[in-house]
Amino acid sequence: MRTTFITFILLATALINTSAQDQTTAADYERQIVASYTNKNMPMLDSLLKSYYNTGLYPIDVLMYNYNELQGMEDWSVIVMSSAESLIGKLILQRVLNEHRDKVLVCIETGGLDATICGKLGIAEPQTSGRPEEVFEKTIKWVAEHSDRKVYFPFTDSPLFKQFPDAMKACIYNEGLTMRYSTTPYDNIAVKIRNLEERYLTDYLKLSLQPYNEKRDQRLYRRFTPGMLALNYSAIYIDMLPYYQKHRPDRVEWLQNLYGACQAHYNVLSVGSFLNNEP
Repeated sequence: MRTTFITFILLATALINTSAQDQTTAADYERQIVASYTNKNMPMLDSLLKSYYNTGLYPIDVLMYNYNELQGMEDWSVIVMSSAESLIGKLILQRVLNEHRDKVLVCIETGGLDATICGKLGIAEPQTSGRPEEVFEKTIKWVAEHSDRKVYFPFTDSPLFKQFPDAMKACIYNEGLTMRYSTTPYDNIAVKIRNLEERYLTDYLKLSLQPYNEKRDQRLYRRFTPGMLALNYSAIYIDMLPYYQKHRPDRVEWLQNLYGACQAHYNVLSVGSFLNNEP
């Protein structure tokens, strides 16, 4: 499936339609996509997603990052996102490229656990109110307590983790590009290694399928550029290097090469200083 997906992306990228006659901007597409998704106008949503993808205005590197988020999750699981920033790429993957359709997407910005999402999960709607970060926290717990699906949230939403109550923090496990909520302890290091070595598609970190042009990136949701997202792979390197050095010295060079490619390709910030944790 990995090879098929990469081939599909390469072919689609080669056929990208950037016709000058199409004056619809990336921001226009994203504004309409979010509105259609919020209003559950699925025919309109699918049309917009397909058109947006075909324009090539959505960065392929960002799409690949979204793919890896879903790829690292267990089948039939749920990912709770605070913003449509994380939603749009996953909608393209599911509804245009037919990838990871078993995962349920819950976005606080577009309604969270509304009747449609709760119906898909087979759970009752919660009564939520308060600050967005409180709704985010309560949504994760509600799905975990009322559904038998595993619950995740993006690493990009991890700043909200600091505001969780201590009892909930003890149930959050880092699996690489996603965080998982689990009241049952488990070996998340093993899962992180599996994701990094077996599940994540990382070739694009060395050679982009579509070179990123910041000036051309006119998305409405563009807080995370490909370079900023690449920092999260580097964060995995910082986190995992001591483990690899101690337990898997034969794979240290592989890990360092991945980190080096990430740094060289995206010219990202010094991760050591970024995390205040030198490798």
